[in-house]
Amino acid sequence: HQNFSAGNNENSIEAHIGINGEANLDFLNIPLTIPEMTLPYTTLTTPQVKDFSLWEKTGLKDFLKTTKQSFDLSVKAQYKKNKDKHIIPTPFYAKDFQVLSTPNDIFIPAMGNITYDFSFKSGIITLNTNVGLYNQSDIVAYFLTSSSSVTDALQYKLEGTSSLTRKRGLKLATALSLSNKFVEGNHDSTISLTKKNMEASVTTSAEVQIPILRMKFKQELNGNTKSKPTVSSSIELMYDLNSTATGTINHKLNLESLTSYFYIESSTKGDIKGSVLSIEYSGTIASEASTYLNSKSTRSSVKLQGASKVDGIWN
Repeated sequence: HQNFSAGNNENSIEAHIGINGEANLDFLNIPLTIPEMTLPYTTLTTPQVKDFSLWEKTGLKDFLKTTKQSFDLSVKAQYKKNKDKHIIPTPFYAKDFQVLSTPNDIFIPAMGNITYDFSFKSGIITLNTNVGLYNQSDIVAYFLTSSSSVTDALQYKLEGTSSLTRKRGLKLATALSLSNKFVEGNHDSTISLTKKNMEASVTTSAEVQIPILRMKFKQELNGNTKSKPTVSSSIELMYDLNSTATGTINHKLNLESLTSYFYIESSTKGDIKGSVLSIEYSGTIASEASTYLNSKSTRSSVKLQGASKVDGIWN
């Protein structure tokens, strides 16, 4: 079953599509037979698979319960008109290039608000997506997509917003977030522009948790031109490879620049420890470097340190 509707009036334009029905998955009950095969360029053979049921053997029977699956789909789009208008003058010029009159100004409607909604529902999973673009005192873009399911691995939420502010210069701010059983992440960034200064900041973080790996990551980047152009960056990483290897990595970078000089410094630190075949090992490393440059001289320095240990072999 499906339906469609659309409308256009002085306030909005919109359209809607709806579909619902059933999907037949009986073909998954058909038993499969795969004969014994020899792998190309080898003497290895794969065993014969006889009367293998995808429905029974892969767990779909317990997951879906029935081969008759119903679904419901809905899509809606809407544009809300803006009553404001932009005026473009069309002056009439005489031979002496003096403006005489403006009898035929052109009026262009300002951008309105746009929204889009999508949903899909079935016995396995429910998906929802919402998107919007809003033109108000600020211009704001927004989206949200998410799912719900009887299986945790299929559930997620992804959300983002971006706004453009036009007061006292320009400012663009963006935020993103993702959440799932295995992965979580966030991103925030801001860029500001004024007549006297430019400033930017970016922060990104992520966390991964899967059976063989746990990891945390964070990055920060900042820069501005207030008194002098400066940029700073930092990265942090922590990981655990199922206890066979765990460690951290930290990196920092700073940069300053003027027409008269240039300066950059960086530092990196890392460590690791773990065990292989009951033998424990560990190691550390650290480095520092800097460079200063002007029209008269150049100075640089580098420092590197490291240590390692393997039980019963070396320290």
